[in-house]
Amino acid sequence: MKFRTLWLLAALSLGWISASQAQGFVFGTAPAPAKTEAAAPTGARNAKVETAQRLLTRMGLLSEAPSGVLTPATQEAIRAFSGKHGLAPSSQVSDALLNAIRRVIWTTQNWSSGNYKGREKLVDAAGLRESQILLGKLGFNAGPLDGTFGPQTQVATEAFQESQAVTVDGLITATVLMNLRRAVNGVGAKAKSTVRLLNWPDYIEPSVLQDFEKETGIRVIYDIFAGNDDLQTKLGAGGTPYDVVFPTANAVPAMAAKGLLGKLDKASLKNLANIDPRVDATLRAWDKNGAYSLPYMWYTVGIAWNPRLTAKAYPGHTMDALANVFDPEIARRFQSCGVGVVDSASDVVPLAAMAGGVAKWDSKNSLAAAAKVISGITGIVKIIPTDQFIDSLANGKICLAIGFSGDAVQAQAKARGTVEYRVPSDGGLLAIDAMAVPANAKNKREAHLFIDYVLRPQVIAKISNTVGYANANLKAGEFMSDAVKSNPAVVPTTTALSRSSPIPILSEQDQQEISRIWVRFGK
Repeated sequence: MKFRTLWLLAALSLGWISASQAQGFVFGTAPAPAKTEAAAPTGARNAKVETAQRLLTRMGLLSEAPSGVLTPATQEAIRAFSGKHGLAPSSQVSDALLNAIRRVIWTTQNWSSGNYKGREKLVDAAGLRESQILLGKLGFNAGPLDGTFGPQTQVATEAFQESQAVTVDGLITATVLMNLRRAVNGVGAKAKSTVRLLNWPDYIEPSVLQDFEKETGIRVIYDIFAGNDDLQTKLGAGGTPYDVVFPTANAVPAMAAKGLLGKLDKASLKNLANIDPRVDATLRAWDKNGAYSLPYMWYTVGIAWNPRLTAKAYPGHTMDALANVFDPEIARRFQSCGVGVVDSASDVVPLAAMAGGVAKWDSKNSLAAAAKVISGITGIVKIIPTDQFIDSLANGKICLAIGFSGDAVQAQAKARGTVEYRVPSDGGLLAIDAMAVPANAKNKREAHLFIDYVLRPQVIAKISNTVGYANANLKAGEFMSDAVKSNPAVVPTTTALSRSSPIPILSEQDQQEISRIWVRFGK
């Protein structure tokens, strides 16, 4: 990277390449002749203001949600940025200001290695180059087609994400590349209508989206969320509504009570009979009448580890117990090779309560037990972002973690078998991720068509084969690979399942206290 930087600077000074070709140094093309730039009017929604708010929030200078309205807080953040970085005093948003903010982010937040706050870009150089080509085909200038992640590529990616009205972070992830491919090769502008999906990371088979578009002529907009709290925030934040979401089933009652979910029109679903009644009955432990949700995938929350690394850290030790993560004396043995928990407080905190001696969730005692356990492992055990968990486990960056069974299966595949997963011998959790339609969905007919499509055995089997999670379809088994359906991490033994408790329904007060525990844990 240093050599490339020196070469680019030399090439610029000698005139070998134009400024607009220098990926990593120029934002956009050369400026047009100077002209007066209209300021965004106070009180009016403006795309540049929204971009500035997002970037200023990323820098920690603004705490309010991006609205596109030039609020007093936004103006103060602009003045603070301008003063700190030697710019002329201003409280307005201009292209020059946006470029200045992007340059500062590029140099201070580790963008130059393709990362932002530790989040790794999930595509290699070939994937980056393909993304740059696709961005160009869509009219977004990503700079040189060199497979290098520079600021022009970042800006183009953000512009693409903004055009889709999905989460904007500028990173070239596997999800972004999947969306770019469909934007170029899918139904695109020819679509009769649209359906907007909001799902967990790494939780779909891309060809399912492509095939649905091809069969129906309906354009799919696909976005991801980090956890159930993030999902609720996105649903309540305004902006372009989503049409199908995938909450964990225990979060459905609270979301429905808040008016975030609408009742399903089950009469319109032709493939409803394909659902396994046993899984559906389990789901109704959370969504009492099954009015708001249908099962998508089911899984356990347990322990994953890399036997080669853990054997070095603690020779001869049995790995399938909660104490390995939640007992500080034992967890410290694995600290050198990395011990963590997935960034999903609503899954991890109930397990911590179980490790603290409260087997069945009862709010007060469970929260107290969990808080004590988590306090003991703070500074020893890491929180692993949901979109990093698979790669961190597969690449040996962590050797032991509490996480989701399906993620462990994907890590097994990436690591060629050097990952193990078990339901803990002293208790795990059983959970279902559901399909639901937000109350404010604009495309409810298309939402139900997509859900019905996923209920086809061949379709849900294809998803299970890719994501490594068990599905709830009675007829899907014949279309699933033996490696997936015979894997005990995907479908645990009856004995292992008997040790798994349904993930509890959490009251709003529970959720607030869990959030406080999690914030303290992450510091």
